[in-house]
Amino acid sequence: MCTLIVLHRCFREAPLVLAANRDEYLDRPAEKPALRRVGQRGVLAPRDLQAGGTWLGLNDAGVVAALTNRPCRSPDASARSRGLVVLDALGAGSAVEAIEVLAGAPEGAYNPFNFFVSDAERAFAATCEGKLRVTELAPGPHVIGNVDPDDRNAPKIAGLLARAERIAKCGVDQALGELAELCRSHEGNGARGTLDDTCIHAGGYGTRSSTLIQLGPDASRNEFRHAEGAPCQTEYENLTPFLFELDPPPASTQELR
Repeated sequence: MCTLIVLHRCFREAPLVLAANRDEYLDRPAEKPALRRVGQRGVLAPRDLQAGGTWLGLNDAGVVAALTNRPCRSPDASARSRGLVVLDALGAGSAVEAIEVLAGAPEGAYNPFNFFVSDAERAFAATCEGKLRVTELAPGPHVIGNVDPDDRNAPKIAGLLARAERIAKCGVDQALGELAELCRSHEGNGARGTLDDTCIHAGGYGTRSSTLIQLGPDASRNEFRHAEGAPCQTEYENLTPFLFELDPPPASTQELR
């Protein structure tokens, strides 16, 4: 399952610093991040080619959204794709509006997931297992995986939170580099072997990509880096220039559907 490490308002210069590893079957087709649109919003996001939507992205209003799947013994094949949750959020003008859109979905519309959304002011985590539970995040480090967010009873979450707390004390200039090292890590955070690593290699399943985001009031400090492959084997590509092109897009821009 995917892992999100969020440093929310830990640094004045960058109120949001985020690292995201996407864990998925290696043969599931996807496109790397590109400029797209959702309705009238400009969006920077990858695209899932199998079920549509995306697992991570940001829009021209400064909304950042990401999703991780939760285990489900009997997934509903007729349920709406969870990647569309992020898509809907990226069509919103604020984190609050994105949560309101999510809360308006019928109960049982999706298989279980965890969700993160933020803007320049606020950040929320949501958990959906039939019913939706939403928590506004306090300033500090947070980890969202495939159990309840920040659940220190889960060894992997507890291990990552401890390391994220140390990174938050390093200062903003070191944060992305330290998070990149954590995303590459094969040091297990618990007792289940490779699935408790941050970077997973488990046969036909593993870490497919990794993304680092830093956003703040000074646009010159903003960054967007992406590794299209396991980050222990693939260098992060600097996609930051796309951030300066996140204006409302022309109709010819590919819609993220």
